[in-house]
Amino acid sequence: MASEKQRVAMFVTTPPADQARLETMLGYALAAASMGYEVLIFLTLDGALVIRKQIFEKMDKKIKDRVNEFMKMGGKIAVCSFAVQTFGIKQEEILDGVEIWGIASFYDYASNAKVVLSW
Repeated sequence: MASEKQRVAMFVTTPPADQARLETMLGYALAAASMGYEVLIFLTLDGALVIRKQIFEKMDKKIKDRVNEFMKMGGKIAVCSFAVQTFGIKQEEILDGVEIWGIASFYDYASNAKVVLSW
């Protein structure tokens, strides 16, 4: 049986205005990905606003670069379906490559993760 990569799940509620925390979280995600972990960033509550294109484009270049690098390394970003609905975020407003997940999908992923972090 082929061994699966160990997982890291990140539960992120950090709002776009807290760019220092977002940058740090992305640094942790990149470190885990570079160590060979399969990494998921799950954005919910105010964190869901980070992937709204019009907000993301106004963010610091370091954050945008880290998100792009993370996704190029195979990192996954998902946004909570309830948060999308609550904030009225339309599919076309979501960054390319970001998936919409229900909380049950996050629970399933996190239940098999070696590490779960909350931001």
